[in-house]
Amino acid sequence: MDIFHSTWFWIIIIAAPAGTIITTLARLSQKQPPIKLPPGVAPGTYASREAAEKDDAPPQ
Repeated sequence: MDIFHSTWFWIIIIAAPAGTIITTLARLSQKQPPIKLPPGVAPGTYASREAAEKDDAPPQ
């Protein structure tokens, strides 16, 4: 029988990309551990845009 007319051939052709997508989404959904920061750096304490622009302004 011709392979392109075989049912198992088309099941594999359809299942392989679907399995890859499901596996990728499952891996992406896992919670990652927090990033190790250098000593003295607190997470999430970023200057606001206005404060950063004020710090970059030349002294008057």
